[in-house]
Amino acid sequence: MKHRIAAVVLAAALAPAAALGAAPSGDAAKNANAACTALRARLGAAAFAQAYGTFGQCVSRFAQLEQRNVASAQASCEALQADPTFPATHGGKTFAQYYGTGNDGSNAFGKCVSAFAKASSQAEQQGRLNPAQTCRASRTQMGTGTFNRVYGTNANDRNAFGKCVSSVAHSQFQNELNAAQACRAEQDDATFPATHAGQTFAQAYGTNADDANAFGQCVSQKASEKSNAQQQATVSAAKQCRSEESTGATAFRAKYGTFGGCVSQNAK
Repeated sequence: MKHRIAAVVLAAALAPAAALGAAPSGDAAKNANAACTALRARLGAAAFAQAYGTFGQCVSRFAQLEQRNVASAQASCEALQADPTFPATHGGKTFAQYYGTGNDGSNAFGKCVSAFAKASSQAEQQGRLNPAQTCRASRTQMGTGTFNRVYGTNANDRNAFGKCVSSVAHSQFQNELNAAQACRAEQDDATFPATHAGQTFAQAYGTNADDANAFGQCVSQKASEKSNAQQQATVSAAKQCRSEESTGATAFRAKYGTFGGCVSQNAK
C-alpha cells in the first residue's frame, strides 16, 4: 500500500454567543468561501481539484477552521468589551463607539467579532502552504522515481503528483485544526504572560490594530511548522528506504512489505 499522510477531519461547533452580544452566524461560511477562492486562485483549477475536490467541499472543510476563528474572536471581543481602560487606548471612544455603527452602537460586538474573525482568516490564508509547490519541492528532493513510488497508486505511478497534492492538502488542513485547538488553549491560559516575557497572547502573536489577527497568526505559525516538519520527515524516510532497499531487496520486502510501508514507518 502506498504511503500517504493521513488526515482526520474533525467536526466543530461554534462557541456559544457572548453574553453581551451575538456573533454574526454567517462569518464562518463567508470567510471559508473567501479562503477557498484565494486557494483556487493560487493553485489553479487543476491543482485545486486535486487538493480539495470541489469548491463546495473546500468551503465545507474550511468552515470548521473558520468556526474556531469566530470562537476566538468572540473571546477577544468579550475581553475588549469588558475592559474599563478601553477608551484610554482607543482615542477616548467606548467599545460601542469604536466598533459600532448607528446612534447607539448596539451592533458593536458583532462588528468586532466579524473584524477579528476576518483578520485571523486572512492571516491563515497568507501563511497557508501551497500543496502543489510543496509536492514539487519534495519531488526534487527525493528524485522523481522515488517520489512516484511514495505517492503513486496506479499503473506506472502516473498519479503520484496528484495524490501527493491531495495528501499534503489534507495533512495541512488537519495541522491547522490541531493548531487552532492549541492556540485556543494558549488564548485561555491565564498564565500565558508568565511564560512569554510578560506578553499576553494577543501581544505575542498579533501584528495589527487591537492585535485582531493574533489567533490566525498563532494558527499559521504552528501549522506551517508542523507541515514543514512532516514533509521533511517524509523526504528523509524516502531516502533512507531507497538506501536500505539497495542493500538487499529480499530483506527489505520481508521487513516492510512495500516501499510505501517503509516510508510510512520511518516518517513517523
